[in-house]
Amino acid sequence: MIDSILLVDDEDLFHIVFDDACSLLDITLSLNGVHSADEAEERVVSWMSDPTLKPDCIFVDLNIIGSSFDGIEFINRVNHKYGNGVVIGIISSSHNEEEIQKAQKVGAQFWIVKSDDIEPRLEEFKKDFEGFKEGTQTFKVYK
Repeated sequence: MIDSILLVDDEDLFHIVFDDACSLLDITLSLNGVHSADEAEERVVSWMSDPTLKPDCIFVDLNIIGSSFDGIEFINRVNHKYGNGVVIGIISSSHNEEEIQKAQKVGAQFWIVKSDDIEPRLEEFKKDFEGFKEGTQTFKVYK
């Protein structure tokens, strides 16, 4: 089980769908959602002074309307500016190979393609989570 997740996505409806899927699959004890990369970055900064606030995993949308930067730049900041060592990846309806490669280069560990039927992808991710956490699971795209 994943103790806590941060979902960064600008779509309210997807927050509900994601929460329902996590509950159905018994994936997490705590799911927090924010609607912009800027707000998510504020959370990351707060973990610097209080590591107990850091989630086990972050799912971030590729294109976050109303944000100063996209999901790939957010992952880059988390991994290289703050060095938080959290399992992190993209969850997006896009599965553009160029974007996937960019995400991988900045340290994303996974890419989940959004759909109305997200449960199978999340269930597969759940099985791989410990490997991502331990660094033994290689980058993976869930389609």
